[in-house]
Amino acid sequence: MFVIASFEQAAFFAGIFGFLWVEQPMTAKKKKKTNFTLLLKALLLSSYGKLLLIPAVIWEHDYTPLCLRLIKVFVLTSNFQAIRVTLNTNRRLSLLAVLSGLLLENIQRMEWDVGSDCAVYKSQDF
Repeated sequence: MFVIASFEQAAFFAGIFGFLWVEQPMTAKKKKKTNFTLLLKALLLSSYGKLLLIPAVIWEHDYTPLCLRLIKVFVLTSNFQAIRVTLNTNRRLSLLAVLSGLLLENIQRMEWDVGSDCAVYKSQDF
């Protein structure tokens, strides 16, 4: 489970960095060099909200799915702010970077789901 979660986090960060790398030549006229190391540190620090998953899972109750979604929104909002402050960009660019990371994370999750289903079906005899 931890391995899959770390792959999803890596896919999320790869989506953000991929979007910003593609977008950087478009804003090259501003002549500012993006410091990706500083951005990575800011994104890792802004993901501290994922620590709230631990008590949500330990003290499971009827509202656990709602708590997990609220934690996800909190982490995405923190990542949005980290990108915006670190790169000193506008809201639209930060939002597009977070959405591209979220899109790549969901694509990665779908690949894991498809791969796990195929493994189950291959082991069955029809």
